[in-house]
Amino acid sequence: MATQTRQIPETSHPPTEAAPRRPAAVWFAMVLAGGVLGAVAAGWQLVERIAYAEGADTGLCEINSVLSCASIFSHWQSSALGVPNTLVSLPVFALLASAGLAGLLGSRLSRSYAATLLGLTVFMSAFMTWYMQQSAFAIGALCLFCTVGAVSLIGVGIGLTRVATAEQALGTGRAGRQLQLLVEARADLVLWGGLAALIALLLYLGLAL
Repeated sequence: MATQTRQIPETSHPPTEAAPRRPAAVWFAMVLAGGVLGAVAAGWQLVERIAYAEGADTGLCEINSVLSCASIFSHWQSSALGVPNTLVSLPVFALLASAGLAGLLGSRLSRSYAATLLGLTVFMSAFMTWYMQQSAFAIGALCLFCTVGAVSLIGVGIGLTRVATAEQALGTGRAGRQLQLLVEARADLVLWGGLAALIALLLYLGLAL
């Protein structure tokens, strides 16, 4: 007697999305270092601004006619967003530092959180570039702590770009692939380095010539 074998229909499973790889600790360390340095500079500048408002000596920030916080504080650009710029940068740097510390301690950043941090860093970098241009050409003076903040922000940008790429913060679509290609070609380092060079050029043309 012949026996019939029952065939189980094969089910097709959609390809699973590759899990994001964990970012290297060095990039989280850059975010943490830049965030802490920027927060310290912003906090110190806040103290200097309070002293300026009270008519007291601003101390360390007054080096010469070019490196002068008092010359900056008296212009509207120092409160371009409606409040003193340092009240904006201080919590931003603190947020970035906390993200860097969380990553070093082993936490994984969600895609939305990493994308938000990257977007915030890009916005602050654009604002910082505008502010440096205004300092060089409209005000004619430079705040020491603003310079430290600019350097810190670029360092954070480098680290956070790598973190966001590893965490697939922009997803696996076109935007995510473009960011991945950018990082693989190390073009992100060129962009952040080019931003630093642009700011240095603006300061040189506006203050040194």
